[in-house]
Amino acid sequence: MRLMAIGAHSDDAELACGGTLASAVAQGHEVRLLVLTESSYAGLAGDVLRTKDEAWNEALDAAKVLGIHEHQVRFLPFPTKDLPYTSQTIGEVEKELNAFRPDVILTHWPFDTHQDHRNAALSTISAGRYFNSILMYEPMMPAGRSYVGFRPQIYVDISDFLAQKLEALRRHASQYAKYGEDWIDAIESRCRLRGFEIGCKYAEAFEAARFQWVLGG
Repeated sequence: MRLMAIGAHSDDAELACGGTLASAVAQGHEVRLLVLTESSYAGLAGDVLRTKDEAWNEALDAAKVLGIHEHQVRFLPFPTKDLPYTSQTIGEVEKELNAFRPDVILTHWPFDTHQDHRNAALSTISAGRYFNSILMYEPMMPAGRSYVGFRPQIYVDISDFLAQKLEALRRHASQYAKYGEDWIDAIESRCRLRGFEIGCKYAEAFEAARFQWVLGG
């Protein structure tokens, strides 16, 4: 099976589906990561808090923890906070999808309140209109504070891969410096909640834009 995880920023996929990706790699499936923006950001005073190079290097380091090699990670240079939902974005995502031909696409939830996340979701769903399985991963605070509730439909048991997921997040040094261990604890707690819902220790949850169920697969 081939899986492609698409995130607006360099840490989005690890946050939401890092355990799923680590599990897929361990089972011998092919995995790709696609980051749509430079993922740099500045403070309110204009001071640079993370450069593009720092963000992308952190992403590669985190991917390695999940078992994903550098050649399996792709970056697009759209501007952070201004990722557009346009034919250009859709076209670039479509090129990546057509080159890899994933069986399952993992992307943002379109009711996320971060504009980059929302536009990444819409662009991916548009670009993937000829693909049969698109799963939308659960948003994290504060972007997950929406007027619409996330409705988990598909769960993946990540009990054996939570440690890898959390270590991958710690490799995003700029984010870890900003939020600290409370950030890690919150993510672990959410995975524990989703696991409790399906009778395992830890899980990640998804909504389906559409999903092809292959019997016996």
